[in-house]
Amino acid sequence: MSHPVHSLLVTNGGIDPGHCEGPAFEALCSAERRRHGASDDTELARILRGDEAALHAFVAQIAVPETWFFRYPASFEALHAHLSGRTRPVRIASIGCATGQEAYAAAATAFAAMGPDAGVVVEGFDRNPAAIDVARRGDWSGSMALRGSAPAWAEPWLRLDAHGAWLHPVVRAAVSCTQVHSIGGLIETLAGRSFDVVLCRNVLIYLDGATRERLVRTITQSIPVGGLLMLGHAERVELGTEWSRDGRTESFSWHRGELPALVQPQPARAVGATTAWAAAPAPPTSRRERRAATMTGAADPSTAAGAEAGDAQGGLRGQVDAIFARAEATLAAGEDAHALTLLEQVVYLAPQHDLAMLALASVCDRMGRAEDAARWQARAKRAASHGGGER
Repeated sequence: MSHPVHSLLVTNGGIDPGHCEGPAFEALCSAERRRHGASDDTELARILRGDEAALHAFVAQIAVPETWFFRYPASFEALHAHLSGRTRPVRIASIGCATGQEAYAAAATAFAAMGPDAGVVVEGFDRNPAAIDVARRGDWSGSMALRGSAPAWAEPWLRLDAHGAWLHPVVRAAVSCTQVHSIGGLIETLAGRSFDVVLCRNVLIYLDGATRERLVRTITQSIPVGGLLMLGHAERVELGTEWSRDGRTESFSWHRGELPALVQPQPARAVGATTAWAAAPAPPTSRRERRAATMTGAADPSTAAGAEAGDAQGGLRGQVDAIFARAEATLAAGEDAHALTLLEQVVYLAPQHDLAMLALASVCDRMGRAEDAARWQARAKRAASHGGGER
């Protein structure tokens, strides 16, 4: 007969069964039985199932929500270097943000790298409601919470001393923290989102294999070309060949620097178009194909514009990267109609570009085009599942 509390933790949140067994786990259950007045583990499991706060407090003793400002300093040096000189807005996710120090440190790093007028959005996610409450209030106390120090370049934005942490108002305003009720809920929340940087440190080690794989797949699909993934020191994750490890010792960071391989596309009607774009690897020959190539600015190397664009951006892959970057900037500026056109061009040139498809789904949804949004979402999932997408 399976242990009822063990079963609850594994099924309720994907906690690795290896963390829910042995003498230490039995001692923890015994202490919790006494705390809640439970006669046995079956009753304890029933109490925990009906009391979310008690369940999260129990889980926190297994998956310890330990964090502090600028934990793993080399990783924040990598983030600072990665964002230095960036002019476009940056979106950062802190997964397993606990009491929020990581999220605020990431925001301070972004402002230090990009300047006071930078567009910085940091979203933290955690299952523990007590930790989320601390993160939202930004009120930390205790030597463990405030141990470590801030890099010199971060001090205009975040300073630490024995009495607490001072955050610049723009850093506070840039960060939001959201409670998710399970790892499955977290995955649903992240699905279809796009982040330039994702921090997911010392979270995956607590998950069972299947849950870990689902979360990693969701995270990597959310990071576009040129993005950064930051993991913990104990996590070993298989990433594709498009990922390269940052060279700084103990930064535990990976850069996404390659586009997916381009494949023979299937004819498909682009959103908002009145005719089908028949994409093919050969140069366009018909009048309509030449017109479509002119719209992309690069498909026909026989034209001056196409040749110039190809030379300037390093061929088709460079063009796709540049168009997608322009689309992201346009989205950030709230120009959905223009972004729609740019994203369609990306998918025309790179038919497996699932991130562009996800962005198209989001734009169509905002424009009230639910059917088109659902179609783009489905195409993105197919591209990712076939291994040819932005993974």
